[in-house]
Amino acid sequence: MDHRTLVYRNLNFDSRNEILSYLAEKLQEKGYSKEGYREAILKREEEYPTGLPAEVKIAIPHCDHTLVNESAIAIGVLKNTVNFQAMDDPSKTLDVQIVIMLALNEPHGHIEMLQKIVQLIKNPEDLKKIIKAKSDEDVLKIINNYLN
Repeated sequence: MDHRTLVYRNLNFDSRNEILSYLAEKLQEKGYSKEGYREAILKREEEYPTGLPAEVKIAIPHCDHTLVNESAIAIGVLKNTVNFQAMDDPSKTLDVQIVIMLALNEPHGHIEMLQKIVQLIKNPEDLKKIIKAKSDEDVLKIINNYLN
């Protein structure tokens, strides 16, 4: 599956909805997603939280493939953590520092991509490298080991 990967580092947001809106708007600005994508991401996160527990907490928001023009992934690396509900237990709150937003135009693409992201989550060293990365290229090198 071919996709573009967009990287945004050193982000400073106070809430889950702010980081989700920011990444969704970037995807839409660049033409990867359609009108309504941001609203769909926010709504889906309310109903089906995407926070994953790991040494470095990560969230993987996504929504229906029908709102995507062309597959892309937007990665947001936050300076400070923001709260996301845990995917496996929404009563738990996680301090998320990396958000990997999936905009995939194939109905089954998410499952395949989630499996790849789980491999990344199992490697806390690489998650820490993403947070400490000095350039977008450094982030892409690490991420692409898993996603491509």
